[in-house]
Amino acid sequence: MTFHRLLIGSSMTAISLSVPAAQAEIVDVQDGGFSFTLGGQINRAFLFTDDGVESNEFFVDNDNSSTRLTARAAYSFGNYVVGALVEYEFEFSSSNSVSQLNSDISSSVSNERKFELFANTPYGNFAFGQGDAASNGISEIDLSGTSLGNYSDVGLIAGGQIFRTAAGGFSGNTVGNFFSNFDGISRVERFRYDTPTFGGGLVASVSFGEDSNNDIAIRYTRTFGDVRVRGGIAYAQIDEVDRVAGSVSAFHDPTGLNVTFASGTDDLDTAGREDPGFNYVKLGYQKQDLLPWGSTSFAVDFYDGSDQAVNGSDSESYSIFAVQKIDRLNTEVYGGFRTFSAETPTESFRDIDAVFIGARYRF
Repeated sequence: MTFHRLLIGSSMTAISLSVPAAQAEIVDVQDGGFSFTLGGQINRAFLFTDDGVESNEFFVDNDNSSTRLTARAAYSFGNYVVGALVEYEFEFSSSNSVSQLNSDISSSVSNERKFELFANTPYGNFAFGQGDAASNGISEIDLSGTSLGNYSDVGLIAGGQIFRTAAGGFSGNTVGNFFSNFDGISRVERFRYDTPTFGGGLVASVSFGEDSNNDIAIRYTRTFGDVRVRGGIAYAQIDEVDRVAGSVSAFHDPTGLNVTFASGTDDLDTAGREDPGFNYVKLGYQKQDLLPWGSTSFAVDFYDGSDQAVNGSDSESYSIFAVQKIDRLNTEVYGGFRTFSAETPTESFRDIDAVFIGARYRF
C-alpha cells in the first residue's frame, strides 16, 4: 500500500500520519522509546433473512468483527515493552441481536472491550485488567481468510432471528439458543500470562479472572514445508461450568487450499442434563491474483450442534462465503449465504435462510 507520510513535531517527537489519497490511515506518535497508536475499523453489512413465513431486511454491524476504536500506548527499553491498551466497540444494530420483532437500526451499543496494562518480556507476556482471557478465540483459529462471513461462531450473523414453528408462529427460540461455538472465556477482568514460544511453536497461556472465571490454553503455530498450521486447545471454568474446546486450521500456500476444524463441549454436571457441544468443519480456497486489488477467499462450512437449547435438541448450519481484499483502501468486501436448521424432541422449526453482504474498512 502506498502512503504519503506527514511528520509533525520536533526532532525529539514525531507525529506520523500515514495518508492514502486524502484520508488519514493511522496516527502514530513516537518519542524515543515511547509510542502511541490510534486505529480501528468500521464494519457494516446488509442482512436479508427468510424464516419460512416472511422475509426481512436489516442494516447491521457485523458482529463477526464489530466496529471499534483502539488506542495503544507503550514504552520500549531493551527487550521489554510496557504499556496500556484501550478498545471500545460501537455497534449500531448488531447482526447478532436484530430480529423479526426488533429491527430498529437507530439502536447502538458502546462496549468496553479492553482496558488493560501489559508487559512483554523475554520471560513471557503479562496482562492485567479487562482483556482477552487465555482461552478466548480458542474455537476460532481459522486461516481461510473468510471469517468476516463464516467461521465457527455461525450464529453471530443472525443470532437474534426467531425460529418459526411448523404452524408458522414464533417459537420463542432464537438462532442463538441453538448455535454456540463454545469458545473460551471472552474479555473479563483478569490477570493473564503467556509463556515465550517453545518446542518449535508452542505457547501456553493461563489467566485468573473474576467469579471463578479461570482458564488455561495451549496454542501451536508451525510451517511444514508448504503447509502452515495453527491450532489450540483450552480448558476453561466459566461460572462453575467446565468447558473444553479447540480448533485447528491448515493452509497450503502454493494452491491456496485450506481446511479448518473446531469442536467444544460443556460439562454441566447437572442431573438429567446432557452435555451440550458442537463440531464444525470448513473447506476454503484463496487466490492471490484472481483480481488485481488483493487476495480473494472462498469457503464452505458445516456446523453440527447437540443439546444446546434443551436435552435432545439438534442444530445444523451450512454456508458459502467469499471475501475480497482491496489492499489500497484497507478494505474487505464480503458476501454469502447461510441456512439454519434446528429441532427439539418435541418441536421442529422452519429453516431460517440468511444472505449477508458487507464491507470492513480498517484505519
